[in-house]
Amino acid sequence: MSIPDGLRTELGRYLIGQKLRALRLRRSMGLAQLGERTSLSPALLSKIENGRLVPTLPTLLRVAMVFDVTLDHFFQNEFRQRVISITRKEDQEQSFALNPSGNDCYHLTRLDLGFGDRKFQPYLAEFFPETAANGKPHMHQGVEFIHLLQGELQMLIGSETHVLRSGDSIYFDSSLRHSYKRLGEERCMGFMVFAYPEKNVAERRMDRLEGVHGARRQVQSVPVRPEPPREAVFNGTGVTHKPKAFQQPA
Repeated sequence: MSIPDGLRTELGRYLIGQKLRALRLRRSMGLAQLGERTSLSPALLSKIENGRLVPTLPTLLRVAMVFDVTLDHFFQNEFRQRVISITRKEDQEQSFALNPSGNDCYHLTRLDLGFGDRKFQPYLAEFFPETAANGKPHMHQGVEFIHLLQGELQMLIGSETHVLRSGDSIYFDSSLRHSYKRLGEERCMGFMVFAYPEKNVAERRMDRLEGVHGARRQVQSVPVRPEPPREAVFNGTGVTHKPKAFQQPA
């Protein structure tokens, strides 16, 4: 069965042949030896490695079992995982973002305006003097990093107080209650990064399953009628049990 050129091009992005060759050479295994272990001809394996033949799933599974890998190894699209995102200066000037604590103790400007999932979020932060209205500590999941570019910043993290000066950096667990306070009259600016905990593949799959099957979990309980008590009856061969009749209350 011939494969359309467009589909063949898309399959080529997965580099299946190159991954197969890398696995084989890592084990210092020749095509003939791999052919013996997979019951596939060396000529067929050579065509797969050189991109002249698209293997079927059973064929690929035979190879995967020899090298103790899963089929996912061959279908990880490294081409699509390369993300390049540029945010221009003129776009940053329009990217003012509110701070997560909901007060005015600091203002954030997003430095990355690209689309898609991000493992962290970078901001340019300006800190202000603390007042009764905006100095409340806050907390959120993940970790936080700050590199102070200008001014002097006082931070309360948990029960500890830290003072940062221009050029200082700090990394901390943002699930601890924390707050910021500018010291002095000089403008206080810093580079801030928020990184949030990332769920692993198993957790994401569980979330999807819970979303699909959540409604099915609402099963009404059915009352179970209690089994009547049994009384022992002795006979010549041993002990047997028979249900004991319930007595109606007088």
